[in-house]
Amino acid sequence: MNQLAAQEKLSEEEFFALHSKYKESGDITVRNRLVMAYGYIAKIAALQLRGSASSQAQVEDMINHGMIILIDCVDKFDPAKEVKFESYAYMRVRGGIIDLIRKQDWIPRRVRANSKKISDTYNALASELMREPTPQEVADKLGITVSKLEKYNAEISNATVYSFEELIQNVSQMKSVLESSTLDDITPEKKLLKDEMRKILKEGIEELSERERLVITLYFYENLNLSDIAKVLEISVQRVSQINTRAISKLKSKLNSYIIN
Repeated sequence: MNQLAAQEKLSEEEFFALHSKYKESGDITVRNRLVMAYGYIAKIAALQLRGSASSQAQVEDMINHGMIILIDCVDKFDPAKEVKFESYAYMRVRGGIIDLIRKQDWIPRRVRANSKKISDTYNALASELMREPTPQEVADKLGITVSKLEKYNAEISNATVYSFEELIQNVSQMKSVLESSTLDDITPEKKLLKDEMRKILKEGIEELSERERLVITLYFYENLNLSDIAKVLEISVQRVSQINTRAISKLKSKLNSYIIN
C-alpha cells in the first residue's frame, strides 16, 4: 500500500457497478481496484494533517493507515443510505488519521512546552504594556532571537491546527449523534446539550477579533496557507501564525468542556 496507483477517478455508475460486483463475489481483486481508485483520499487527508508529523516517514504512515481504512470503507459502505462514497470515505479516513496521530503522540513535548512559555510571556507583556507586544519584545523577554521565536511559532501553529482538527472531528461526531436522534429519542438532556453547544460555538467565534475571524476563515474555509494569508493581509507569515494559533486556542478553550470523548 506504499504506492498510490495512478488511476482515473471512477464515475458514480462505475463505482456502484464495481462495488455491487465485489459485494456479490467477494473478489479481492475488485475490492483492491476500488481502494486504489480512491487512494487519493488517503493522500489528501494525510497532507492536510502533515503539520502534526515531524518526518516524511510519518506522513507515509498516515497515508498507509488511510489506505487500510479505505478497505474497511469499501467493505462497510451501504449504497442504500444515499451518501456518496467519496464523502463517506473522506470523513472516515480523516478521522482515522487523527486517531493515529493522537495515539502516536507525534507532537513533540518540546513544542508543547514552548507553546506554554510563549503564550505566558505574550500575555504577561500585553498586560504590562497595555498593547500587543512585538515579536522582538517577546523574543527579548524569552532570551532568544526573533528568528528562533519565528521557528517556534511555526511549530506551534502546526500542532495547534491539528488540535483544532481533532476538536472539529469530536464536535462533528457529537453533532451527528445529536442530530441522528429521532423525535422519540430526543431527551431534555440531549436538547439542552445541543442548544448549549451551538451557543458556545457562536459565542466563541463572536469573541474573536475581526482579524482572528478573517484568518480562521481564510485558513479553514478558503484553504489558503499561511504564506497566502500573509500576502492578503500584508503582514508577516509569523504574524499570521501567531493570530491563527491564538484564535484556535481561544475556540478550543471555549469548546473543550462541551466535547464528549
